[in-house]
Amino acid sequence: MPKRISDVSLHVYVTPQTLERVTKTVCRVVDEYVADRDIFAWRFTLPVECDEPTHTLLETQWRLEHPGKDPGPRRTYEIALSLVGEARKLTKAGIAKLEQKLILGLSEGEPAVPYIVHALQRENFDLEENRELI
Repeated sequence: MPKRISDVSLHVYVTPQTLERVTKTVCRVVDEYVADRDIFAWRFTLPVECDEPTHTLLETQWRLEHPGKDPGPRRTYEIALSLVGEARKLTKAGIAKLEQKLILGLSEGEPAVPYIVHALQRENFDLEENRELI
């Protein structure tokens, strides 16, 4: 059965303490999304370099919302999610709903979290065919 891979990339500009809260929220939302579905999901959290455009955008957004304040230990992180399953169980509408739930989860609690989220779907990824690339 052909598989679909949906990659969801969530970039956040946060302190390490807020990153922990955000990561727990992401895990909860993804767990709820994959519950009772034959979908595999995994997550990576990676720091983003200061010269990356995503970092510049999120840092600027934060500074505009907090004029004159020091960002302190805030930095940009990417929380990368990959979901693999049958195309009928991993639809664009379903991923859009997952993105919405992630955004709602980010709005819970304080402080507000500057973020960027986007998804990409790929079809027919064959792990055997790409084993040599890994």
